Amino acid sequence: MTAFLILCAVMIVAALALVLVPLLREVPAEKKGQAPAPRAVPAAVALMVILPLAASAFYGATSNFPWDNPGSVAASGAGHTQDGGSMEEVTAQLEARMEKSPGDTEGWRMLGRTYLVSGREADAAAAYDKASKLTGGKDPAIELDLAEALVLSGKPEVQGRARAIIDAALAADEGNQKALWYSGLMAARGGDPATAKARWTRLLDMNPPEEIRQILVAQLAELGVTVPQAAGAGMPPAMGAMSAPPAAADATGRTIRIAVSVDPALAAKLKPGTPLFVSAREAGIPGPPLAAVRLSSDQLPTTVVLSDANAMVEGRNLSSVDEVQVVARVAFGGTAVTSSGDLVGEIRHKKGAPTDLDVVIDKVAP
Repeated sequence: MTAFLILCAVMIVAALALVLVPLLREVPAEKKGQAPAPRAVPAAVALMVILPLAASAFYGATSNFPWDNPGSVAASGAGHTQDGGSMEEVTAQLEARMEKSPGDTEGWRMLGRTYLVSGREADAAAAYDKASKLTGGKDPAIELDLAEALVLSGKPEVQGRARAIIDAALAADEGNQKALWYSGLMAARGGDPATAKARWTRLLDMNPPEEIRQILVAQLAELGVTVPQAAGAGMPPAMGAMSAPPAAADATGRTIRIAVSVDPALAAKLKPGTPLFVSAREAGIPGPPLAAVRLSSDQLPTTVVLSDANAMVEGRNLSSVDEVQVVARVAFGGTAVTSSGDLVGEIRHKKGAPTDLDVVIDKVAP
């Protein structure tokens, strides 16, 4: 920013030189005996004052840089400051920004995501609701963001609205994968296993990558659904946890190599054959993972390769976000949903950073 301002100052000086030199140069008389033309000193002085002020006013009016709150720029997109500011600082910056620009739809959406990262689902729903009202409820992506926050808030009084949004999304596009996921989740929570089975089976029928298929198979198994062996899978779903990590040669697009190990203090808690999930999702954002594999605790320590080839939702892969949260979890409950007592390790990875990561499973889920 300092270099930019210096450049602007140099350009203003250059512009002044081009304008002032002709005004201050003495013009010789055209005829003998005629007085030379006087210097235009008053005009030059006026331009010296007016030109810099006018340039500053014009740029301030036409640029979208928040000069009254420069720190808010660092919060854009990723939900965190580039210089490592705390989440509280980021949230405060965004809140201040929205007080000054209540008509900023993307700003409300960004604030909603930040609230979700902070575990403030109800506040996230309120922020997404602002964005929804600004778009007249006509932006499907914002509406599903709102429904997601409402579902995750767990408040009974808002679940009806979430269901209506999700149902509308499915009516418009029966293959909307995010809507199918949350519709199944709401049904499972609400004691409607038939709908949950239908939604997740529909998602399974969309031929997701094998790693995601195993997650859906595990979810459906909890509901008593036995999914037929996928062609070429080589083993029944119950043995899917023994599948080998994908090879680097199969990876496409953004690729992350994750060396997974267990803290020796927790090694005694491991049980043979326990499912091990290694997944990556947009940092702090709940919902289906961007990429995932299902292994077994017997394979620890191991190295897992996640890439765009593991994408679950079309158009939503590792390359589509700046920062991902990589989680390795020994799942004693056997499903993709974290249960109390599961063993967890996690790390974050930014696009462009070194692709070799070390994840140590060192925590017990509360």
